[in-house]
Amino acid sequence: MFWTVNERRQQKRDRRQSMFGFTLIEVLVVMVIIGILAAIAAPSWLGFVNNQRLNSAQSQALSTLRLAQSNAKRTQTMWQATFRNTPTVAQYAVHQSPPSSMTKEYWDSLPWQNFDGGVRIVDNTEDQPRTTLTKLTAVPEPDIYRVQFKSQGNPNGLGEMGRITLGTRSGDRRKCVIISTILGSMRVAENAGCNQ
Repeated sequence: MFWTVNERRQQKRDRRQSMFGFTLIEVLVVMVIIGILAAIAAPSWLGFVNNQRLNSAQSQALSTLRLAQSNAKRTQTMWQATFRNTPTVAQYAVHQSPPSSMTKEYWDSLPWQNFDGGVRIVDNTEDQPRTTLTKLTAVPEPDIYRVQFKSQGNPNGLGEMGRITLGTRSGDRRKCVIISTILGSMRVAENAGCNQ
C-alpha cells in the first residue's frame, strides 16, 4: 500500500493529538494530592492569619495608649484611652477625659475605631492573662476599659496601671500591652509573658 503525502501528514497529526492531554486517572490523582496538601496547610494558614491579626491589634492598642499619653502632655490636660467589646468587634478610642456624669449617648458618640475582625478584648472575668485596666461599672453594656493620663504623661493613679489583653474569638493565643510603671512606660508581651 502506498500512502499519499497528505494521508501520512494526517496520520502524524492524529498521533500527535492523541498524545496531548491527561488521562482521567492522572487528573484524579492530582486532585487528591492537592486536596491532601490543602487539608494539611489550612490549619497552619489560619493560625498564621490569626497571629497577624493579633500582632496588628496589639500594635493598635499600643499606639492608642501612646497617643492618649502624648495628647495629655501636649495639651496639659487629662486624656483617656478607652477600649470596649461590642457583640461583633472590639473597639478603641482616644479622647479627653469625660466629665464625671456620663451617659450611654456620651460613650456612643466617641470616635470609636475597630480592631481587626476576629480580635476581642479578653474580659477581666476570664482566665489569666486577662485585661486588668479600670473597668467602668457605671456604663451600660458593653463593658468599657480605660486608662487616663495626666498632663505629665503618667497614669492617673496606681489603679490606672495594668494591661489590655487581646485574643482571637477562636483560639487561646493572647497578646497584651502593659502599662508597667507610674511614669507611664509601656511594654508588649504575649501569652504567659502578660502575667509578669
